[in-house]
Amino acid sequence: MLRDISQEQLQPRLQIVVYTLAAVAVSILMYDQYRQGLYPLVLSNAIAIPAFLFSAIFIFINRNREIFTWVNYPLILLLVALALYQLPHYPQLMIHYLYAVPLFSYFCLPIMQATVFNFLVAIAVIAIVWSESGTAYGLRTGTNYLLLLGSAWCFAYLTLLKSESLKRLALTDAESGAYNSRHFSHTLEREIARSESTRQSVSLIGLVIEDYKQLMDIHGNRVVQQLLPAFVRRAQDQIRAADEVFRLDEDKFVLVLPHCPEDGAIVLMERVKRNLQQQTWKPVAEMTLETAAVTWLPGEDSKDVEKRLEMKLKKQKRASLQLAAFSDG
Repeated sequence: MLRDISQEQLQPRLQIVVYTLAAVAVSILMYDQYRQGLYPLVLSNAIAIPAFLFSAIFIFINRNREIFTWVNYPLILLLVALALYQLPHYPQLMIHYLYAVPLFSYFCLPIMQATVFNFLVAIAVIAIVWSESGTAYGLRTGTNYLLLLGSAWCFAYLTLLKSESLKRLALTDAESGAYNSRHFSHTLEREIARSESTRQSVSLIGLVIEDYKQLMDIHGNRVVQQLLPAFVRRAQDQIRAADEVFRLDEDKFVLVLPHCPEDGAIVLMERVKRNLQQQTWKPVAEMTLETAAVTWLPGEDSKDVEKRLEMKLKKQKRASLQLAAFSDG
């Protein structure tokens, strides 16, 4: 089940579970503090519990929207403010509570914002402990906190690198460097949904390398595959930064063009085709392309648009074969 959930979908669900469990854990801790007579801490935790529960409910309601991440900022600010407020009165208890802040912040905030926030918290913790408990205890506490912060940052940074690497491998074609067919489906569905809400056009340009299998037979699989990354880069140089290149088959590439009307797509298609065919592809003498362009029509889904593009490419291929046969005759 988890294999079918993307990282973007999994993150809010994990945060909902963690915040709910945190509310339960704080409730148990609050009961223990009440038995020990630590009533100021009980009042602080009584504020933290509804904050966790509200954040979990807010994320659950907005789990499919980017706005869910914003609730993490006031939540962690509130928790740290409560801990710093109680730190002069209960330094031993609150220091252990604050040791969890780096791990918690890197879990719910982007790494850059979490790092800045943690350094500010570290400065505040060291200043309060230094002034309340003396230089020796302040140095020891500050050193421990900074070591924990550094370890948490290293773990978060390595996790981020691994996540980006896995994401790149999952979304791109290993041979050409273009995005793969799976990512094409998600991207096209997203752009169509955006076009429906903004009433802007989204267009596709199909590029098919003619006689691809013949090129493989003549020059070898390795030689032709080495040309594909350069082919993708050359195509990317001809389009806008927001446009994307996808490889759907061995010889077929598709350009997704958001906010591009049909006439603009046709002009861009001719420019891309001309530049790619004029390019020198050593050791291949020349590379001929079949191209087609389609624009999303209201009421169509991603499959409909892709099907129309495929039909246009097949029609273009038949026309090319007929022209070749006529020239030979």
